[in-house]
Amino acid sequence: MADTRRALDSAFDRLTDGRPEHGDPGWAYWINEAQAHAQAGYCYVKLEDWTRAREHLRAALRLQDDEYSREGALRNALLATTYVRQDQPELDKALALGDQAVQTLTGQVTSARCVKHVRNLVGVLGPYRRTPAVRRFCNDTKDLIAT
Repeated sequence: MADTRRALDSAFDRLTDGRPEHGDPGWAYWINEAQAHAQAGYCYVKLEDWTRAREHLRAALRLQDDEYSREGALRNALLATTYVRQDQPELDKALALGDQAVQTLTGQVTSARCVKHVRNLVGVLGPYRRTPAVRRFCNDTKDLIAT
């Protein structure tokens, strides 16, 4: 995990150093600060470092443009998962973020990748299905995640 953190820190340094003499590779046209935070957040989700994942995913949501609704749904679903998976789950926060993702995916955009992450969220909520709010969320997602 230390290697990943060093690599991410280096990437953020490069993104924000503002020195044009470095030049950006052509493939990096889509990278901005919001995307960098989203990618870092996803890395930390994969490493199960919920605190760092949350920090980066929150930053990505705060920095993203309004037109990025698909990315917002993805980030909300991932962020929701961090609240469920942490040692002391915060179901209310997870469900609020999950609801935002589902609302975006049922009303504005279609994305198989985002739906997959909502499906994963429903899966990690499994142990809490006896909680009425979790049961409601899982029922609300049935049609979406069945596709």
